[in-house]
Amino acid sequence: MSTAQRIHGPRLYVFSGAGLSAESGISTFRTGDGIWTQASIDEVCNFTTWRRNREAVFRFYNERIAEKRDARPNEAHQILAEWQRTWGTERVQLVTQNIDDLLEKAGAQHVVHLHGDIHSLRCTSCDFRFPKDCDEFRSDAACPKCGEVDAVKPGVVFFNEPAPEYLNLHRMRVEMTESDLFVAIGTAFEVVSPESMLPWGRQGQHERNFLIDPAPRRTELFGVVERQNATVGLRNLASHITSMMTTR
Repeated sequence: MSTAQRIHGPRLYVFSGAGLSAESGISTFRTGDGIWTQASIDEVCNFTTWRRNREAVFRFYNERIAEKRDARPNEAHQILAEWQRTWGTERVQLVTQNIDDLLEKAGAQHVVHLHGDIHSLRCTSCDFRFPKDCDEFRSDAACPKCGEVDAVKPGVVFFNEPAPEYLNLHRMRVEMTESDLFVAIGTAFEVVSPESMLPWGRQGQHERNFLIDPAPRRTELFGVVERQNATVGLRNLASHITSMMTTR
């Protein structure tokens, strides 16, 4: 018996981007005056060039850590965490592009971070991931497995770097049924497209495809579009989603 057959009731798949955490004071990357309008991707987030820009890379991600230090979960994080507590991690699957831990701080029990996080380091020599041992990333941190220093980078997935968690997008696309719900929040779909997550039968204005974004893109793939920020959009949809999740 497959996992889908064992689960009673529809699943809720939530895919979130930087817009989910924007109301907590964390900068977006692409919209408005986002981070990539002020910093060079090729310098600080390119797997093919990062080693020659190593000091700039560590400085840039330490700035992201400092920015997040006083951030607190907003109402949108809390709503998603509450849904996962209510219906369980098998039925409510949270997949995010964000590298912060605000969903976890709100009480989410399991979150897939597609692009890594700012709490770990990865050794590119032996592919070992380990937690940072202080508040900031240290550029002299040695890999506890192989001892390398220069091969160690922040645990954020860079452009052109393998991203093993993307297997979850394929799994989502394979497992999603007609009765499941898909909610996209605060993303421009420039890195991950909706087609990579939605099965062929859901790639239209399906009534169970929801999009929340103040300046939404790819609206042709969503039956319900909330042109709102994350907290207002989720608040507006909460009763509708709850009804769908509790009706078999």
